[in-house]
Amino acid sequence: MSGDAFRVVFAIWIVCMGYLLFDLFFRVPVKFIFDKSERCIYKKWMLSRKIMTFDEMAYFINEERGGYYYSIGKKRNQFVKNYRISNYFSGSKKSIEREDEYIKEILCPILIAVGISFNERE
Repeated sequence: MSGDAFRVVFAIWIVCMGYLLFDLFFRVPVKFIFDKSERCIYKKWMLSRKIMTFDEMAYFINEERGGYYYSIGKKRNQFVKNYRISNYFSGSKKSIEREDEYIKEILCPILIAVGISFNERE
């Protein structure tokens, strides 16, 4: 293999490895643990870290780029620092079905455990 071909292959390899590392560190799914016994919410990526208590939690719908998603944050600074707890939803029929399933299976049990009332019509 000539020197120029090696450089091209090496450059492509560097770009692929950069993309892989970006996915590994920034797009890895984060888990949230809602601990009823301690009444706290933990964020688990590599290590668990306490982010707020149940009393501090507020949930809201965050809209961006033609879609929306559900977020949680502390009541006092929910728009400064918040955490996405759902996938993106749009106005399509399939997305509305996924949102209804998300609300029924995930969001309602979380809000019941935390002690926040939830009106499904909203």
